[in-house]
Amino acid sequence: MDVEVYVPDIGVKSVEVIEILVKIGDEVKKEDGLISVESNKSVLEIPSPFSGIIKKISVNVGDKLSVNNLIMILENTDSNQYLTTNTINDSNLYDREQLNTPHLLDQKNIINNVINDIYASPKVRRIARLLNINLLNLTGSGSKGRITCKDIEKYNMKQMSNTLCEHNTGYTDSNHKNIDHIDDNQSYQSLTKIQRISGNRLLNNWKNIPHVTQFNEADITDLEDFRKLYNSRYLHDKSYKKISILSFLVKSVIRALLEYPRFNSVLHSSNNSIILKKNINIGIAVDTKDGLLVPVLKNLKNKNISEISYKIFDIVQKAKNNKLDIHDMKDGSFTISSLGGIGGTGFTPIINAPEACILGISKATIKPIWNQKKFYPRLILPFSLSYDHRIIDGADGVRFTNFLVQLLSDIRTLLM
Repeated sequence: MDVEVYVPDIGVKSVEVIEILVKIGDEVKKEDGLISVESNKSVLEIPSPFSGIIKKISVNVGDKLSVNNLIMILENTDSNQYLTTNTINDSNLYDREQLNTPHLLDQKNIINNVINDIYASPKVRRIARLLNINLLNLTGSGSKGRITCKDIEKYNMKQMSNTLCEHNTGYTDSNHKNIDHIDDNQSYQSLTKIQRISGNRLLNNWKNIPHVTQFNEADITDLEDFRKLYNSRYLHDKSYKKISILSFLVKSVIRALLEYPRFNSVLHSSNNSIILKKNINIGIAVDTKDGLLVPVLKNLKNKNISEISYKIFDIVQKAKNNKLDIHDMKDGSFTISSLGGIGGTGFTPIINAPEACILGISKATIKPIWNQKKFYPRLILPFSLSYDHRIIDGADGVRFTNFLVQLLSDIRTLLM
């Protein structure tokens, strides 16, 4: 069924089309951007209210639009969406249903912001943040010097190419042609959108941050005994969510960040100073079917282990069910990546810029520990801390990990 898409009520009388983000024949999903518009130097995207295929584009760059002007005609491909022309034309209904989505919440906050030094749409800004690209380094090729998605892509490819050349990887055009050639014994497998975005971001973080990784081990035998005992008290309570080792790890990191605030900081853009963060917001790496996501647990300074456990459960469920919004992914000051449930004896996690550190957790195993008289079986947890060497010295890195060992080996110290 063909459905018409109109300009919704965006709070201004007239806007100018500055970019058309799709072309005829493109397949779009609900909330994908259709056009970028500008009013009084404020830029926003108008998204598609449903999934479909672009059949007709009724606007051009430079056109002046107002509420209820026709933008495009789409062929609705979602049989579950019973939309009519009148439904799409009802701007009040569109606002009520759509402006509550994370995609448009971000736009709604941006509409009233004045763009001074950087002229770019919200979509371009989001991509730049994900790729850790400073927009001040780009020259816009769009109308009035506006930075476009193509400018971002071109700049990112240039940076990646420069890195490959600097490190003399031997990657040449002939290599690339050989990789592009697929025979009968090979097949393509596309990366997910999350994998593409996170892959580029990881590359930028790895090449721009001088990583140092400190390894250590903690005896968590007593911690695990207490955890199992505590959880056993609620075996018959269906509403109870078991407390995991990760909850104790998060609480221990909070205590360590209070003791060593430099680890809860970011490097100032001038590279001459650091910014110490007052809030403690810890990102938790979550493995989903679409790729790795890092939602953030906010304002943890005064949270107890039980409260932290419930926060972890809720944020992980949102990540697994693809229900995270943009606010769940922002403002992290430290990240924990736990692979203990899968296995491994150690790894070097990549720092999640602009943060200064990331803690990697591996699988706990039983090891014989000598107590000056005989060996005892103890549950040992290996972990690794990668940190930005511009912010943190090696000696401080060791002190931080030693303090974590102390906290995890005797959780009573968390009460002090």
